[in-house]
Amino acid sequence: MKNKIIYCLNFFWTCFISFSFPICFGWIFLDITGHSKGYSYDLGSEKDISIMLGFIELLIWLALSLPSTIYVFCKTMPKGKLYLLILIVIYIALAIICIIVIGGWSVYSTTIFNI
Repeated sequence: MKNKIIYCLNFFWTCFISFSFPICFGWIFLDITGHSKGYSYDLGSEKDISIMLGFIELLIWLALSLPSTIYVFCKTMPKGKLYLLILIVIYIALAIICIIVIGGWSVYSTTIFNI
């Protein structure tokens, strides 16, 4: 019973991480590339601070996401490849739902990648 509760908590945490992945990716990407205040704004001397914050954010995000994701995949792997495929599809679907909630791919790509 204890193992199922731990698995459930890690699964829900991983679902939250996969749902928030597009937002976190955009935030970290903009910081690392030096566009944390947008593409029309020149950071100047603040660019170094923005890049350093981006790397710190990336390390924090990896520390929060990788352990639970590895745990869930390792516990699901013995059940079969179908369960792993279902997990991957759920995680991708949650990321896509987040992009849709933000406003769609066009809004997301314009905001993050300036396309």
